[in-house]
Amino acid sequence: MLWVINAVFLLNSFESPMDAAKVQLNNTRTVRVYSHATHGRFALRVEFQTVQYPNIYFRIGQAFDNGDWREFGGLAVDVTNLEPEPVALFIRVDDDFSADGRVHCRTGRITLPPKRTVTVVMPFQVAIPPGMRGGPPLAPNSLTMETYGSDLDLSHIVAFQLFLVSPKKPITLVVDNIRLVPKPDFRGIVDKYGQYTRGDWKGEVKSDEDLKRQRQEEEAWLKTNPPFPDRDEFGGWLNGPKLKATGFFRVAFVVDGKEVEPPKDLKQDKGRWWFVTPTGRLFFSLGVDCVRYDEGSPLDNREYLFSWLPEPNSPFAQFISHWRYRDYTRWVNFYAMNLFRKYGDDWRQKWLDITVKRLLSWGFNTIGNWSSADVFRARKIPYVVPIHYGAPTYFQTAWHQMPDVFDERFPEAVERTIANAVREWKDDPWCIGYFVDNELPWSGWGNDLTNRYDLPRRVLMNDGSLPAKREFVRLLREKYGEISKFNEAWKVKVSSWDELLSRPLDLPSQMTEACVADLSEFLTHFARRYFSIVRDALKKHAPNQLYLGCRFAAMPMEVVKVSAEFCDVVSFNIYARTVDEHRWAFTNTLGKPCIIGEFHFGALDRGMFHTGLVAVENQRERGKAYQAYVQSVWKLPAFVGCHWFQYVDEPLTGRFDGENYNIGFVSVVDQPYWELVEAARKINGQVYRKLNP
Repeated sequence: MLWVINAVFLLNSFESPMDAAKVQLNNTRTVRVYSHATHGRFALRVEFQTVQYPNIYFRIGQAFDNGDWREFGGLAVDVTNLEPEPVALFIRVDDDFSADGRVHCRTGRITLPPKRTVTVVMPFQVAIPPGMRGGPPLAPNSLTMETYGSDLDLSHIVAFQLFLVSPKKPITLVVDNIRLVPKPDFRGIVDKYGQYTRGDWKGEVKSDEDLKRQRQEEEAWLKTNPPFPDRDEFGGWLNGPKLKATGFFRVAFVVDGKEVEPPKDLKQDKGRWWFVTPTGRLFFSLGVDCVRYDEGSPLDNREYLFSWLPEPNSPFAQFISHWRYRDYTRWVNFYAMNLFRKYGDDWRQKWLDITVKRLLSWGFNTIGNWSSADVFRARKIPYVVPIHYGAPTYFQTAWHQMPDVFDERFPEAVERTIANAVREWKDDPWCIGYFVDNELPWSGWGNDLTNRYDLPRRVLMNDGSLPAKREFVRLLREKYGEISKFNEAWKVKVSSWDELLSRPLDLPSQMTEACVADLSEFLTHFARRYFSIVRDALKKHAPNQLYLGCRFAAMPMEVVKVSAEFCDVVSFNIYARTVDEHRWAFTNTLGKPCIIGEFHFGALDRGMFHTGLVAVENQRERGKAYQAYVQSVWKLPAFVGCHWFQYVDEPLTGRFDGENYNIGFVSVVDQPYWELVEAARKINGQVYRKLNP
């Protein structure tokens, strides 16, 4: 037993040649070095060779003596990446010598930033509180690995290794200070402002006076940074070309300041797509999603996370809400609490006022998806409206449920929802248009055929009670006539069309060309019915406004092309450092403009526990990444806008699905991230000069 409680237990810091000799080398070369040592005088420089799994291996009885790790929360190591590019590092811990990468072992993965030294922690089992995607660091200023594999018997650890996966060139890292770190203690990790209690950072609020001081500083900043003078009332290009004004937003392809028919391939000609404001001005949509203050965090059975919660008779008790979702019925909203502290009883109106001032000053001209209707009603910034409906029938795909568009009740359900959703906005010139749905599971996430055609494959895995299955079988029967011809084409064994209809058909991963062609045709058929139904309902009930698509994440090209037939604008959620000009060149041939519904960057330098989907080093890098991303969008002439997700950081303790990302323009204490704000204002202010047609 390791008699170490709430302390760090050092495994190896390579201070002597004997320490280095304890390590087993598998397709690696090592040498002890002075540089980049983080504990003592020496560290171990490791060169990983170009094989499948080069590693350094630590075995019980040789590299460490006791395999009972039950008193510890994780394995930590300081790593310096000497390479000029990010490197994916893996750590595997084994509880039996029969471990094979799947059983009796657990593996952690993390991407090391280039030319930096970081502390990496592989957590054992529970390292994140319930209801959260990311937890507090297990070691100071550390990065926590994502883990996968079997649960470990921590009383019987026999080995661990640091490895890479198939590096394309030799990779050199420096490792030091390999240690076991204490179990996490989650009690009281959140203060009364919704902030982490065990750190210090720029912008942290320690008293209500800090809130007031920040408010005064921001008011002074806003006075010296007014909205840009080259914008009209809708945020369009005031001094640019004047096109036909319709009283509502529309789209146009513009060359030399004149509206023309778009070429078949935008790269074969000059010009680009634009939104056009109700007054006829060119408009590039720079938006922010989730401009709202009502995102709470689950409270039930997690009270121990909070060092303070309001008493029932406190004025702050109003920020404990009651509604049922999953296993939660009570929710706490620290952001709204801080608005109350900062602005007083009239905090909702003052939040609306300051939010509009901020967005206009920061160079934004669109209120993005999932934002408060109160911001729409202010009619100071154009907005988009999200529409979601309840379909009569769904079926399971690889990662989410998909509405069955062939249920005869589907068109009526969609139209009923759309008619209600557009009622308040359909005559408002400030409403750009509508996103219907979000990130539907049109395919799996992989690039292989099995993932690409996951949707039609899943339809076949149902029985005849699913309307889509009945439609698919009808089409196949119409095409092949005889079941024998179908069997021959697909290389399957089905006795009759009735059997194909009544029983699930699970296709092998190796599919014939005829099978793939039929899956593709059905996917196209499915998409055409979906988009036509939504388009017809929108144009019936909001004929003057734009159908902005379904916000693709998974996007088989058959579906994207169909969406361009029916949508006014094709939308994508693109989480990446930049929008690659070559990968997204297909947008030049769609014949419709495109828009990005979501992107963001996050960091861990301001007390948050998770970076979100695209991580950067710090807040300054968030600003630089924002600028690079927007500039990459401008290079693609089909794109008419991009929207950041989201306005406020997600709650530290997680929203409804556990996300707790540092992705806001403002923090939980309503403090702008000034590095991001100033970078965004600078690039947003250049939009019409850079895109001068």
